[in-house]
Amino acid sequence: MKSGKITKNDLIQWLKIHQKNFLVTERVAHHQPELLCDQSKEIKNIKEALFLPWDKLFNYHWENQKWNVENIQPSASPRFLMALPCETRAIYEVLDRVFLQPSETESGYAARRQGLKMVIVGCVNPEPTCFCHLVGGNPYWSHPDALFILPFHDEYYLETNLPEQFDIMEKGTTLNKAEKEEIEVLRKQMEEKANQEKLPEDVPQGLYDLFEDQEWEDLSWKCLNCGACTFLCPTCQCFDMSAEGRLKGFQLKTWDSCMFPKFTLHASGHNPRPTFKERVRQRVLHKFSYFPLREEGLYGCVGCGKCIEICPVNWNIREAVERMVKKIGNRS
Repeated sequence: MKSGKITKNDLIQWLKIHQKNFLVTERVAHHQPELLCDQSKEIKNIKEALFLPWDKLFNYHWENQKWNVENIQPSASPRFLMALPCETRAIYEVLDRVFLQPSETESGYAARRQGLKMVIVGCVNPEPTCFCHLVGGNPYWSHPDALFILPFHDEYYLETNLPEQFDIMEKGTTLNKAEKEEIEVLRKQMEEKANQEKLPEDVPQGLYDLFEDQEWEDLSWKCLNCGACTFLCPTCQCFDMSAEGRLKGFQLKTWDSCMFPKFTLHASGHNPRPTFKERVRQRVLHKFSYFPLREEGLYGCVGCGKCIEICPVNWNIREAVERMVKKIGNRS
């Protein structure tokens, strides 16, 4: 691990050099506006960099009594993605596990992922809706493959396992003993807080066992099923496929939402999730039960709180989970 510090001016100059290849999430642009350059692209949702809202997969046309198909190769040009710890956890711990499985890799996601370099900005001003600590994260979470930067007095602290991929490290200077100790204290404080406030280990199975509980009816009554939460969520990966054109056209992959009434509607007219209750239950259980039971305890939620911010009726997934956790405790 190589670490150091850099002046604010040197960091901004480095960002300007690479700004045409920089994607910056809305949260970073809001909390650290000086890190957003004129030609950087701001995105609302981190998954827009890899799992596109609209993705053309291939062109097709009928000619000479047969279908002719032309695959569309996604761009794999090197890019930087600057995001907060919770947002990058969504990629490393959720989306990568879904789209990069050895048995079934999604080619478009894999190509975009290969050319992406992560820049993680330490979260010094968490939103009131944030709850990353409950699901195993913290405001200073990082990954060895990424460049981690943290505002540090009038400078920035830098850390990475891959200095050869981030030439900015060449301009960094070594921290003195006191500065290293200060960084370590900050990190330990957040780790301790995260360890103290995680959800109980029995939550995934406990929620699964409450599948038929009446509480889901009470939790879902004010939800509009508008889908805004799922579209802004960095870990939701529901999608739909459609053929745009009859004898000539293209195959289109678009974001979809399990909160939409027609998401599970069968051609026969049967819908296994006909009411608000089933759809709200599915969203909560997928993130806090099905995914962690399948993925070694990792939650399908990173606690960014964006769904709480965007909800027009103030439906709060954290409060819903905590309410169900109490029922788990009462049953044990």
